[in-house]
Amino acid sequence: MAKNAVAEEFETADANQAVRTCIGCRKKADRLQLVRVVRSTNSSGELEALVDVLRRMPGRGAWLHPHPDCWKLAIKRRAIGRALPGVTAISEVESFAQNSLEQGEPT
Repeated sequence: MAKNAVAEEFETADANQAVRTCIGCRKKADRLQLVRVVRSTNSSGELEALVDVLRRMPGRGAWLHPHPDCWKLAIKRRAIGRALPGVTAISEVESFAQNSLEQGEPT
């Protein structure tokens, strides 16, 4: 039964688009419907999470729906640190969730 549900989920996605899992709500979606968070190194050598709206930055990435609930859930569950091992600084991600998403700015 679960195998059929997985097959149906992939049939609904466009065959040409990559499917990613939101680290907040854990639901699958087309890559173009999600916002990428990438692991990067700041000037002091600390690993940090940066929001990659254009989806072009190099490095390991994680994906989130552009909804404040998914971002709050990912921050609360510490999913960013698990998806991007070694990341300790998530201040930019928190700021993005607070300022851009809650005010309804398009991503």
